[in-house]
Amino acid sequence: MSDRGSRPADQPTPSAHKESQLEKGTEADRGVLKRRRVAAVLVAAALALATIVTVLVTGDNEQVSARSGTASASPSDSAKDGTSAELRAEESTEDPTSGPPYIPVPEFSSAAARDVAFVGDVGQFTTWPGATEYEAMSSSDGGYNISDFRKAVIRDAETVCNAFIGGTGMNDVPDAVGLPLTDPIDQAAFIVEAVTFYCPDQIAAMTEDVYSEPVATKQNEDCPAVSTLKATATIEQPDTDDDPTSATYSVKVRNTSSYDVRVQLQQRWFTDGKVPEMQLASEWVPEWTFFGETGEDQFFTIEAGETFAYEGEQNGIYYWNRTEVRVAPEEFVFLGCGYQPGPGAIAEE
Repeated sequence: MSDRGSRPADQPTPSAHKESQLEKGTEADRGVLKRRRVAAVLVAAALALATIVTVLVTGDNEQVSARSGTASASPSDSAKDGTSAELRAEESTEDPTSGPPYIPVPEFSSAAARDVAFVGDVGQFTTWPGATEYEAMSSSDGGYNISDFRKAVIRDAETVCNAFIGGTGMNDVPDAVGLPLTDPIDQAAFIVEAVTFYCPDQIAAMTEDVYSEPVATKQNEDCPAVSTLKATATIEQPDTDDDPTSATYSVKVRNTSSYDVRVQLQQRWFTDGKVPEMQLASEWVPEWTFFGETGEDQFFTIEAGETFAYEGEQNGIYYWNRTEVRVAPEEFVFLGCGYQPGPGAIAEE
């Protein structure tokens, strides 16, 4: 357990010994997942992303038209593509798989389902900064929770939409919104996803009318419930010669779902009522508090089908009986669930 935040007067401070691991999955793996996800976004709205990324990366070093918000394509780019953006835009068809001006956008059964899918979608980006509501998704160790991240990205998505609705030019949207993302591609991808989810009628404004016909595509709303995360905790009973106020314990949290998940854990300890040289209040009930040992990270990413494993040691003044671990209420997000970019989201049965 951690010493951060308030602690009951009769609650001990654990030792600083720790051993934790993910049986599979690293930050590098998350980086690969993020790149694949961004690649999908690039395919879905390549022109919009290319425009925004050009503005964000080149800044004052590249002359960009304030009216069109686009930079001139190089001859080599046109040669590789085999055609111009104008010609592609003229290839109009009612089939959303054929490109401009048609573009598929997700359609959900409710605003709640949309929000869950959006948070899981953008949660896969990996350059989240610290010291903001976004830091629960980064390696930062701060005071914000995953629920704060959820509220922040939905708020910022709506702000992106309001900027376009208010007539803000695409070049000016990143600064107008004040996105706390540091990676230009992540910034661009966030803007594209925000418009796609929350204001698809602004896709034309975002893409300078290249994509002017959003096509609603129903989604598989398959985001798992927290019950798919199975947490177990065991305590090693000390030998008779050992200090009964010191206990070694192990924790496992298995992700039985088909999606990676970012979670915040909580822990509580129980005693057998024996306290050296003092009487434990009979009405004392352990509360859920911070997970693990002093200074331990509270946020973990567990890959689909894999198990997070942790070992620690608890010290204090009590004779420890058992410990319990759980996912903190509302403090989880399944990554990439509930949304499939492109047409044909719901598979034919």
